[in-house]
Amino acid sequence: MTGEPYGHGARMLSLDELCDWLNITERHARKLVERGVIPYRKVGHLLRFPEAEVEEWSHPKPRRKPTRTEPQHAKSQASPRRTSARPFLPKSLIE
Repeated sequence: MTGEPYGHGARMLSLDELCDWLNITERHARKLVERGVIPYRKVGHLLRFPEAEVEEWSHPKPRRKPTRTEPQHAKSQASPRRTSARPFLPKSLIE
């Protein structure tokens, strides 16, 4: 280990280093790999995690809220029609 804090280098982290950095269990880390949600590489039979990609993955960019173009007062005036909540039964079950 180089003494540089996690997230600032271009090294490949082992599973133990990743778990220490993210404060997660090995089981949780393996589930993230299984689901394909965390960036990883296979080196032989070993898992390695590119530090810069994990850093970017761990801090997602916030989503922008969609802007509304309709005026607020129009929303309160129009009420949507509700459909009947009665279940539909076939005639064979009714008779």
